[in-house]
Order: sequence, then C-alpha cells, then structure tokens
Amino acid sequence: MKVNPGVRYQKFEGWGTSLCWWAHNVGGWSASARNAVVEAVVNPTTGLGYNIFRYNIGGGENPAHEHMQKYREMPGFQPKQGTWDWDADANQRALTQRILETGKDVILEAFSNSPPYWMTKSGCASGSTDGSNNLKDDQYDEFADYLTEVVKHYRDEFGIEFRTLEPLNEPNANWWKSDGSQEGCHFSRANQETIVKLVAESLVKKGLTKTVLSASDENSMDDALTNLRAYSDESMAAVGQLNVHSYAGSRRKELRALATMKAKRFWQSESGPLNQDLSDDISAALFMAGRIIQDLRDLQPDAWVDWQVGDPARSWASLMLNDSQQTFMPLKRFYMHAGFSRYIRPGATFVDINNPDMVAAVSADLRFVAIVVRNGDSSATRRFTFDLTGLPSVGASAQILRTSRTENLASVPELEIKDYSFVLSVPAFSVTTVVVGTP
Repeated sequence: MKVNPGVRYQKFEGWGTSLCWWAHNVGGWSASARNAVVEAVVNPTTGLGYNIFRYNIGGGENPAHEHMQKYREMPGFQPKQGTWDWDADANQRALTQRILETGKDVILEAFSNSPPYWMTKSGCASGSTDGSNNLKDDQYDEFADYLTEVVKHYRDEFGIEFRTLEPLNEPNANWWKSDGSQEGCHFSRANQETIVKLVAESLVKKGLTKTVLSASDENSMDDALTNLRAYSDESMAAVGQLNVHSYAGSRRKELRALATMKAKRFWQSESGPLNQDLSDDISAALFMAGRIIQDLRDLQPDAWVDWQVGDPARSWASLMLNDSQQTFMPLKRFYMHAGFSRYIRPGATFVDINNPDMVAAVSADLRFVAIVVRNGDSSATRRFTFDLTGLPSVGASAQILRTSRTENLASVPELEIKDYSFVLSVPAFSVTTVVVGTP
C-alpha cells in the first residue's frame, strides 16, 4: 500500500456530533457528572477529541400532544406566537457552555428539525398528516425570524456564536408525519429555496455577520445532489456551507464535485447505522468504520459529524448513558471513533492511499501521518506491505493501536520501518490506527 502525500485531498476541520437529544438529558445532570461526559467527548488524548457540535433549536411540540418519545422531545423557545421563553433548553445550553469552556477549536452549528407547532399546518412538530410540507404558507417569515432570533439571543446573552445555521433537516423525506416519535418537517425543493433565502436575509438584517446559512442536510446523498443542483443561483448564493447525511445514496463523488464547483465548505453532518441489523458492539463499530472511510475517501467532506454520541439504541451510541445514575460507559464505537479522531486532527490533510479500506492523513504540522485500516472480515487476517517512499522522513518504527472484539484502542508492539517500508498484519474484525512520525 503506497502512501502518496503528493496527491492531496480535503483539508480537515474536524470531527463532531449533534447535541440533540443526548445533551438535553446530560445537561441536566450534576455539574461533575455532566462535565465528565463532556471531557470524554472533547479531550483529544483520553476522549474523542471532537471539536464540532450541532446545537438543535427545538421547535417545541403542542403541550396537548404526548406522542413523542420522551428522550426525543426538545423544548422550543416560542410556545405561542409573540411569546418567548428564554429559559427553555437550559440543559443543552449548559452542556454547550461547558464544551466551549473546555474544548479546543470548537465550531458550533445551529440546526432545526421542525418549526414550532403553531407555525405548522398539522399543529404538530413531528410533521404533516401525509408527510408533505408542514410549514404554513404564511409562516415562512416567522420561521426565519424564530431561528435567527435564537442565534442572536445566544450570541448577545451567552456569548455563544454559531458559525452556521441550518433551517432544514432531511427536508426531502416523506416520513415526517404528525403523531410521530420526533420533530421533523418536509420541505419541497422550491420551499427549501424559499426558507433558505429568508433565513440568509434575516441573518444579515440582524447583524449576525459571523453566522452563515448551511443546507440542506438530506438523508440521501442522491437527493441532496438532485435538489442542490436545481437550486437557483440566488438560492445557492445564500448558502455558505453544504451539508449532507450519508445514510443513503451512492453519488458521493458527484456531490463532492458540486461542492468544489460551487466553492462551498462541505460537511458530512450526520450519519449512523440506519436500517442495519447489528448483532453486537463490534459489528456496529466495524460498520461505522467502513462508513467513515468511504465518506472520507469518496465524499471527501471537510468535517465528519456523528448523529449523537449517546443514544437509547446501543448500536448508535459511542457512550452508554445512564440517566438515573448519571454515569456513562464507553462502547466499541467510542474506541473505533477515537482511532480516527485522536490522530487525524483539525488541520490535517487527507492524502492518497491505494486501498478502499484505508485512509491516510498528514498532520497540520507535517510531523506525522496517521493511517486507519479496517478489516471487516470475520475470519481472515489481512497482511499489508506499506510503501512510505513518498514521505520525506519516517523514523525507525510505526506506532500501532487497535480496536477489536477483545481490544479497545490498545497499543500493540511497534513495527520496524526499514527502507521506508513496513508490514502490518490486521486481524479479522478490527480497526487499526498506524502513526508514522511523532504526534
């Protein structure tokens, strides 16, 4: 396998997670318990080292409705038209403030899953009766004002600055229906453009010059490509960053080409093991490692963001959270993610490596190269010879760390580098991180 730093790809902004819904729960824990979870997420040595966080501006559900899952229901800031409740969502805010106190190079994005229920056609924040557009036709200006007013209030009152604001979440999907288990709202492509332009205008009018609009966070990369290609020049000009979820679709390279052509910063802003029947923790970790590598190689995003680090569904979680005891436990996905995120840091640049189960990145200071190798085969060890002749210097040995069924990002014996080459054996069902140089 040849590591070729002469072929350079995206410069990386970092790794991250959405804050809903887990932050709304953990933010209400005792300060010490909450801070311990934050440390596990932001610390680049002992934790995940995440630096990107997506804050959910809740729409807020009709108080007469009791259909959303408790873990998934988020408070809104405008319980009825003309009334603001700035005490809402204190938990997610407290956790965000702790992240800003302790994290490094933190980037914040605000995003919406649904307008407030009273702005919707169904009177319900989980969607319309049939999965179609749910924002009332006369409420587009109100919704834009709602989102930007939250961004402004958080800047002015709490010193929390959002770099981007995303008014859409999987807008092309038709599964956002009333009486559902979580907030959601369909927007047709034309209506997406309407709200995109109105939110961008509202940001400017309110002097929120450090916040730009992002779009469109489609569930499917193919849907994102189709819809974003159809955006008018005016709509595309209003968008400062392109976001996509990598749950579905296959047109990664075409979407990357569109972002490059439009000169837009580009994030993989949400992913997870949707519709996967995963039998155990290592299966979930291996599946997601494959998703990350494919995204980094073909989608080539400037950032890779997980759905959330804590989730009631174990296969979706990196941390198992116990609300009643206010404790947490790292799962295999935690160690798998850390094998990427502790060693491929913000400012690193991805470079060519000629194997679809690997990624390689050169650190911002050019002191080391990190290589992550996935072997998803359940029975066979794979053996690779690495060619490092493209690197200016390599040192005498390579550091090796591995997550497998029995190992949690464990250090294994270093490998000798001889004549700019070394041989690595990768056990079945494992993710291995190789560090060449000095971190």
